[in-house]
Amino acid sequence: MAMEKWICLECHYIYDPEKGDRTQNIPPGTSFEALPNTWRCPECKILKVKKGVFKKYVEGT
Repeated sequence: MAMEKWICLECHYIYDPEKGDRTQNIPPGTSFEALPNTWRCPECKILKVKKGVFKKYVEGT
């Protein structure tokens, strides 16, 4: 079963747990829920968007 993707409501960056986030040393396979509270959207660097500004991404919506 694939892990759920999450989308930033500010810039529409999609966090894909299968890829992780190289910009913040998050390894592939890290679920969104397991991201540290210090993690920020890598695309909204100026805004420093937190995890709470993301929602589950459903493809095709």
